[in-house]
Amino acid sequence: MIHRFENDSAARAMTRRDVVTTTMMGAVTSALPSVGLAKEAASRFKLIAQAPDLAWNGAVFSGGRLFASIPAWIGPTPGVVEIAVDGSHRPFPGDRWNSWDGQNEPLKRFVDINSIFADVRGNLWVVDAAAPGFGEGIWGAAKIVQIDLASDQVVRTIGFDGSVMGENQRFGHLRIHGDHAILTESKTGAFVIVDLRDGSSRKILSGHPLMRCRPEDVPIIEGRRLERDGKPVYIHNDLLEIAPDGETLYFCCLFGRRMFAVPVSVLKDPSLDDAAIAARVTVAFTFDRPWIAGMCRDPTGNLFMTDAENSAVRLRTPNGGTRMLARDPELIWPIAPSVDGRGRLYVTATQLNRLPLFAGGEDRVKRPWLMFSLPVPTGDNPADAPPPHNSDELSAR
Repeated sequence: MIHRFENDSAARAMTRRDVVTTTMMGAVTSALPSVGLAKEAASRFKLIAQAPDLAWNGAVFSGGRLFASIPAWIGPTPGVVEIAVDGSHRPFPGDRWNSWDGQNEPLKRFVDINSIFADVRGNLWVVDAAAPGFGEGIWGAAKIVQIDLASDQVVRTIGFDGSVMGENQRFGHLRIHGDHAILTESKTGAFVIVDLRDGSSRKILSGHPLMRCRPEDVPIIEGRRLERDGKPVYIHNDLLEIAPDGETLYFCCLFGRRMFAVPVSVLKDPSLDDAAIAARVTVAFTFDRPWIAGMCRDPTGNLFMTDAENSAVRLRTPNGGTRMLARDPELIWPIAPSVDGRGRLYVTATQLNRLPLFAGGEDRVKRPWLMFSLPVPTGDNPADAPPPHNSDELSAR
């Protein structure tokens, strides 16, 4: 049975010694072992769940419930799970959606879940890249799935034809703005705009320089450049978030050094061509190094960004101030965080750089995979956050 995180005290009570982990059948198997922490993070990060066989990459909190997404990086696994207060997990919204066998009904199964997102209307959106192992996409399987969290029922699935999602393309992340969904596509570098009123979609800025990594934007994680088969790995237009004004979209490549901004109305206007859209894009702020791996925003406008190079979480306040909130050597390649609006941030350690895909064929993963929570400021008062730490690594422009 899944119990909700009813309040902050429940999450805070989940110390590293208290949490339990489960097998896929739900049986309790062991208490969590102690995990070493950097000194500055020792009183801040809490381990809330672990899994020996789920290479999860995103944690999403909504309505007192916590969910995780699991891409098909290491073979067939559930695509989405719900995490209970005791750290156990179950496939969500059920076993059928999480039973892809490589053949059966790809539009009715989770194939390769790159991310999940909870909107303000009580829906969980699932982004299925349908390209297991970072390989070619499975034709006709890429989709977004809308799940009503009041009933735990899938209420809509939107698929994409070859004009929008080809075999050598991959969905990244999603945000909802009014009656549209905005998705990133990270292999070619593009946006996919979905009109939720009729399910129609169109691709914009495909392959545009604004959508693509620059040659020098290759991170160094655990002392190694991110490479695959001896070549740098570039994950193009990938991260996005609605800015505090509610009408501007922030976006960037994974590990890109520039955070771009564009009016959402420009992206949603089908009368504009790529040149007209690109002309409205500006640089919101820049980074000195390619460390940003994920981001989310709270209701007050604070932007939280995960730092893969330093195993850390950073904060940018609405007034442009930046600081490192905390770091932990166990937080290896954190990707997609979320906040609960009550002072907690949830984030996973993906260890993506340790997978055989990016480690020269060697499995360097230290199992189990871990999920953490972190207390974060809930306003834009600098006194709410820890003192600045390496804040010169991000500069406003």
